Amino acid sequence: MIPRVAVPQGDLGGIGPEVALSILARPALRERCRPLLLGHRAALEQIASECGIELELQSVPDAEAGFAVSATDAVPVLELECPAPQDAPGAPAASFGTAAVEAVLRSGSMCLEGRADAVVTPPIHKESMHLAGFAFEGQTQIFGELSNSRRYGMLACNGELRVLLATRHMSLREALNRLEINLLAKQIRIAFEAARDDLGVAEPRVVLAGLNPHAGEGGAFGKEESKILEPAIEMAEREYGFRAAGPAVPDVVFGEGVEGKWDVVIALYHDQAFIPLKLLGRDRAHTLFVGGKILRVSPMHGAAYDIARSGQADPEPFAFAFDRALEYATRRAETKQGASRS
Repeated sequence: MIPRVAVPQGDLGGIGPEVALSILARPALRERCRPLLLGHRAALEQIASECGIELELQSVPDAEAGFAVSATDAVPVLELECPAPQDAPGAPAASFGTAAVEAVLRSGSMCLEGRADAVVTPPIHKESMHLAGFAFEGQTQIFGELSNSRRYGMLACNGELRVLLATRHMSLREALNRLEINLLAKQIRIAFEAARDDLGVAEPRVVLAGLNPHAGEGGAFGKEESKILEPAIEMAEREYGFRAAGPAVPDVVFGEGVEGKWDVVIALYHDQAFIPLKLLGRDRAHTLFVGGKILRVSPMHGAAYDIARSGQADPEPFAFAFDRALEYATRRAETKQGASRS
């Protein structure tokens, strides 16, 4: 199997397009998959020229034609319908958000329709997306709503540490307000299913991180553990048959994940997850969309408007995410093939 990989161009105001182009310029990668860029060819060619990336692009009429392009030919680009942004890179703009969201939506639709096997997404800027009128809190929500999934999430992985985010891109106050028993029971279910179906773990070890210092220490530092988290663990076991450990002391449990004690740690808010993950470095990190039919992988960094077109962007995190996408796609194909034989 040679995976068909849709690659949205990312946010034209940031580093996404240049890191994607840098990786697609590598002949070894082209031999392992069939990539298709979704974006604006003229803009991408200009970025490649500005960044010194030797890469030839060609326009294609549809996904089928794009994935039929051989590894030695120019990289195919499926043109977006929205106008190419004319704003200068380095600052938020509605045009960047419009183009980025269209590319993400079309790439996800290709996966749902069986015309692509995976999507590898460069980062997009939330403010530009909001300026364009889209209220999504991130790409995870875009893929979740596109796939009509009633339960989906983001699994962030760095080495042995795999973290499912119970809440994602929102203020800390809003995240804490959203924590309730049903939500967390559902997150426990998502974590177990992701570990089993995406990571290939037969008997997942899942733990729910606590919210307060020392996980509340018996109510001395807060009662969310006893009033919300513990009932959520009990509900997940009662309703879904999944028994998670916890609530675990937050300043200990992520270190235990690094050591391999847990297959998935469930974090309660964005920075509780990403501070330990990013302390491990970004070169060998990625995020995975879970809970839906779309196989989407992304590097663990942002659009970095401040260094766009400066030559400082490191493409290796994107390369690592791309490799993981190929691994996941191959595993899914083998699982599907095995199921059809049985």
